[in-house]
Amino acid sequence: MFTGIALSEDAREKVLRELKPFRKAGTPIHWTDERNIHLTLKFIGEIDDAQVPEVAAALLAHSPATAPFRLSLRGFGKFPAGDELHVFWAGVEECPPLHALYSSVEDALAPLGIARETRPFHPHLTLGRNRARYNFKGLFARLAECEGRFLAEWTVSAFQLFASRLTASGPIHTILKEISLAQS
Repeated sequence: MFTGIALSEDAREKVLRELKPFRKAGTPIHWTDERNIHLTLKFIGEIDDAQVPEVAAALLAHSPATAPFRLSLRGFGKFPAGDELHVFWAGVEECPPLHALYSSVEDALAPLGIARETRPFHPHLTLGRNRARYNFKGLFARLAECEGRFLAEWTVSAFQLFASRLTASGPIHTILKEISLAQS
């Protein structure tokens, strides 16, 4: 399970359009299914089905005071630095309301024994993963060209509690609960 922000359809289409040249490059990257593209707020991990209502209730009860906000995606990148590529991502512009939402989710889930993240929050959309050794020099050059390219923007008015089921053809993400942001 995890909490995240689903993209608007318009934002998803724009990201996919800009991603197309990378996907056609013939690399060993395993691309995220377009229906699964999202921004992860908090990875929860495996929990019993009986705990799902408790997690949803905690998120609702600790409903964030964050009002709906605009979220912008800009540029593509990769983890880690250097000549390797493990994760291919789309960048999220700095957004204080997004960080406030992240903090409120952490605060809501900590009393349930869901450990707080120890690493800093670096919001991004994971678009692909790679485990193979490969010369990505051409792809890296294209990444440099697209570094600051505007990708999409939309108003975030809710976040979601997702279930992720692993299948032979990849994960399937399902929205279990949508939690609206405070309306001003």
